[in-house]
Amino acid sequence: MKQTFEYSQIHYNEAIYHLEQKWGRRLNEHERHVLIEGYKFGRLVESENHLAKEFLFSELERKSI
Repeated sequence: MKQTFEYSQIHYNEAIYHLEQKWGRRLNEHERHVLIEGYKFGRLVESENHLAKEFLFSELERKSI
């Protein structure tokens, strides 16, 4: 069972592949781990920003009624 903010391996593989192509070499296990943790953190921040915008919009909408 996946934990919150854990994604399918294919999402991580895409990020790993992109960076390996950009750097022209395979990432070692530590680099892969750091990349995956960064990916999770980035998605978390993205989700928080999305929710904050929705909340702000709903508050503005509520006040204008």
